[in-house]
Amino acid sequence: MQRIDHRPQFSGLAQWKSQVARKVLPLIMRSSIRPLWGSRVPVVWQRKLTEAALRNGWVPRQAVVGETRLAQQRAEVITPHDGSTDQVVFFMHGGGYVVCSPSTHRPLTSRIGLALNATTYVPYYRLAPEHVFPAGLDDALNAYRGLLERGVNPARVALMGDSAGGGLALALALSIRDQGLPLPSKLVLISPFIDLTLAGESLQRNAKADPMLSLDWIYAKTPMYLGSTPAEHALVSPLFADLSGLPPTLVQVGTEEILYSDSERLAARAAEIGWDLTLSVWHGLFHDFQMMGDILPEADQAIAEIAAFVRG
Repeated sequence: MQRIDHRPQFSGLAQWKSQVARKVLPLIMRSSIRPLWGSRVPVVWQRKLTEAALRNGWVPRQAVVGETRLAQQRAEVITPHDGSTDQVVFFMHGGGYVVCSPSTHRPLTSRIGLALNATTYVPYYRLAPEHVFPAGLDDALNAYRGLLERGVNPARVALMGDSAGGGLALALALSIRDQGLPLPSKLVLISPFIDLTLAGESLQRNAKADPMLSLDWIYAKTPMYLGSTPAEHALVSPLFADLSGLPPTLVQVGTEEILYSDSERLAARAAEIGWDLTLSVWHGLFHDFQMMGDILPEADQAIAEIAAFVRG
């Protein structure tokens, strides 16, 4: 297990952009996303307003967005305008298993795909509370099977996810392993939500510091996904699963987020079992800061780190 600590080391314009963005972006999130994702707002309105706010934000012109089917599973597909290599990104979007979609995550998925000159698939999966565990995981596994049925070489596939999508990506990797399917070559987890028992110490420590996620939202939405499944179940809280036999993994996390402890404890488990995992810690940054590409210099750095890891 390797740990990398990132602190601001910019100069000139990049330093100014970082300083301004670190001050302004949290204020925007506290006044928009946090209230929107409050427990008093009905889920249907959380979805509609989140889609309206995010689906067309900050997508580079070089990214071509389309749609496809992977084993009858609907998926968004993003390719570079001037063509792609045989590298594939298979990305599970976050949103607490309740909100968001492939379209809300285009600012992140498009930039990762462009950085790798890859074809990026982002499957839709059923959301709670209408569909509890394991519906979303079943959809993700079906889509991965569809990817293999297309003849895609798993050695050229990087499985990724952010937040709840990071937890889903890890659970998917475990399911792929357990079903004897060929594993992807790399695993990238961005601020993963992997302990639905909510035992992480940072939930309380960073409750005021995290400008995006609130305890109110986490406590309200987690039972919606669990249904009757115990929170300790290995595929809803993969932190507690048998983690042997997984591919090399990069975990990125900000020190200001309430899910910080999930990543720290995953790294500790990796060290115990000899899993090739790199924990990339971004000091002073918030949940899913990688969504802020071209605005926050650290987001661009983090995406470059992801690309270098996948290529390595």
